[in-house]
Amino acid sequence: MQVNGAVRSLELPMADRYISGWRQLLGGLRRTPGIDVVLASAAFAGLLVDPVVDHGFSVLTPAAVVLALLAALPLLARRQFPLGVLIVVVPLLLACLAVFHPNRAAVGVIMLLVFTVGLEGDRSRSLAVAALMTVVVTVAVVLTARRGTVADVVAFAALVLGALFAGEALRARQALERAVADQGSREREAAAQHRFDEQRLGWAHELHDIIGHTLVAINVRASAAAHLDRRRGGSEVTTALDDIASASAGALAELRSTLKDLRTAQAGPAPLHPVQELADLNELVASLGRGGLAVELDIGEMPESLRAAVSHAGYRIVQEGLTNVLRHSSAEQACVQIGVEGGALVVEVRDDGRRQADTSHAGGHGLQGMKERAAALGGTCEAGPVNGAGWRVRARIPVGDRGS
Repeated sequence: MQVNGAVRSLELPMADRYISGWRQLLGGLRRTPGIDVVLASAAFAGLLVDPVVDHGFSVLTPAAVVLALLAALPLLARRQFPLGVLIVVVPLLLACLAVFHPNRAAVGVIMLLVFTVGLEGDRSRSLAVAALMTVVVTVAVVLTARRGTVADVVAFAALVLGALFAGEALRARQALERAVADQGSREREAAAQHRFDEQRLGWAHELHDIIGHTLVAINVRASAAAHLDRRRGGSEVTTALDDIASASAGALAELRSTLKDLRTAQAGPAPLHPVQELADLNELVASLGRGGLAVELDIGEMPESLRAAVSHAGYRIVQEGLTNVLRHSSAEQACVQIGVEGGALVVEVRDDGRRQADTSHAGGHGLQGMKERAAALGGTCEAGPVNGAGWRVRARIPVGDRGS
């Protein structure tokens, strides 16, 4: 991993790496409080040294030293009050230019201040400062130059305005980087929430399919046994079986209420844990037979490359379809047909019983779960009465790579 990162770094253009390095260095210096002390000290020294280079030590009068000190001290607060410091320092620098002519140092201080204004301010402030500084540069040239020309005004104005707009450009770049970082953070949070929602839906599916199916089987078998024992004149056993049926029915109601809070829209692959496939249907059919529902299972030839996701979804759809027969129908027989048609796995569950009048089959989570499983793998699932009697669930799931 480190080697690959180093190779990608070497592939960057040389100029881009230099610019990135300088940007990081300047950013680190800008955040260091001590840099303001260094810059203020450098400004004070520059304001005194610059006229000495041109005119000798004779210009260093006490007034010059005081003016230089007054012009340099406000730089300590340039980042906290950039515009205020600029307003205070500009008249002091003009006084310095009029008294002892630190031309180059004054331009450097002005460039630093307008750069800070551009960096810490906003676009409208920068435009206002640009207009103001054009006037200030013109006045400064008139005060200091023996034979000031338009070229001098343009040159100094270009330096000052260039520093101002460099600060503005850096501020805009930093704002863009922050916006990109915020957008990335929001996208990561959304992706994490999406993954959590997928896991929550997976839990809802598995709880409904595993626990719900088991509770339905317990409820049906206990109710049937209590009915037979009651016909034979039983009492204590019948009461116990009635209690089992009542408890399992209550547990089913609580399970449905809990799953209602867990469910959310499915946008990813169908949940696959625990993995059960079409080959496990024989055991499922046998357990339902012991519960009083005879199931005819017809599984056609399956492709060897049938994906586990498709096989698992087919198992769950059959399981839910047969569970609904137990819960919502008077049928004692059901038929399950599974095959491959037109590049899709076709699962069909039929019964010939009548719907119980006091149940709401369409409103439960079972049919919704079957539809979501099929849709997550690019397929469809539909359910409804057939031929005026009985009920049919039919799902069609592509066996190709879609949804894998």
